[in-house]
Amino acid sequence: MNNTIRYPNMGTVKRAAEIYGLSPSYIRRLCKTGKIRYVNAGHMWLVNLDSLARYFEQGDPVPAEPGQTAHGIRQIG
Repeated sequence: MNNTIRYPNMGTVKRAAEIYGLSPSYIRRLCKTGKIRYVNAGHMWLVNLDSLARYFEQGDPVPAEPGQTAHGIRQIG
């Protein structure tokens, strides 16, 4: 039985913008419109870099996975 939890590859908006050569405001817009997953931790936005990569590969919004939790933490954004 494999009980391994896979945590997403996360990065700041600034780091995501640097990786893909985009502006931070464009990354935030993708987050706000639901095209990529992110977590808002206070004033810091943490972008799911795997979701961002999938968005650029597929061009479609990443479907939400309702109710998915890890150690009691519900994923949002």
